[in-house]
Amino acid sequence: MAQSEKRENSVLFSLRELRSIEETRVKEEEDAAKTAEEARIRQRMEEERKAKDAEEYRRQQELEAARLERETAEARVREEGLRIQETEARARAEHQAQLEAARLQHEMEIRKTEASKKRPVALVVAMLIFAVVTAGAVIFMVQRSNEKAEADRKRAIAEDNAKKDRELREQKERETAELKATVEGLIAAQKDLDKQMAESERQLAAATSQADRDKVAARQADIRRQQREAQARLDKVKAGVKLRCPPDQPLC
Repeated sequence: MAQSEKRENSVLFSLRELRSIEETRVKEEEDAAKTAEEARIRQRMEEERKAKDAEEYRRQQELEAARLERETAEARVREEGLRIQETEARARAEHQAQLEAARLQHEMEIRKTEASKKRPVALVVAMLIFAVVTAGAVIFMVQRSNEKAEADRKRAIAEDNAKKDRELREQKERETAELKATVEGLIAAQKDLDKQMAESERQLAAATSQADRDKVAARQADIRRQQREAQARLDKVKAGVKLRCPPDQPLC
């Protein structure tokens, strides 16, 4: 009777052991499926993030190209306006000179007519002197007008170029500050993850059960994933900086 009871207990123990093994196997399969699903979700999220980053980069490039095109068009319009103003000023000066010359010619004709009647030599000489002096004054006035128009045009162009240079410099300084802040933030995040990994290594060494070790290992896997993502973002920022900046200026 004792032996029969002993055999029965042994069978029950074997059945319980088999059931425990089967439950462990099922749990491992469920954990593996869960881990695979989580990895798939993370991969999809990473792909979506990369696509979003690429779209944002493309949009920024389009905005930058549109801004440059707009500024170039505005500069072209300003230069054309200055050229038109210069042409108009020159035309007004020339027209004024032509009117003045016509007036002088008319006066000279009148004086010639009067002189032909009286023939005073001194008057003819005086008229010639007056004509020469007046013509010189008209020429000087036209030249001064042209010089002033040219100086105004050059000054306007210089001011416009200085304004554009100042705006570009200010924009570059803002972009540099933003890039620097982004890089510093990513580096700080990496350092924090390194500290978390070091702490997890200490916890793993101190773990007394397989469950604790598995928990720490899972935490380490998540930290490594975050480290890879942070490094990928940092590499992307550095690549963007390298494309935009000269080799001798890491952060232009």
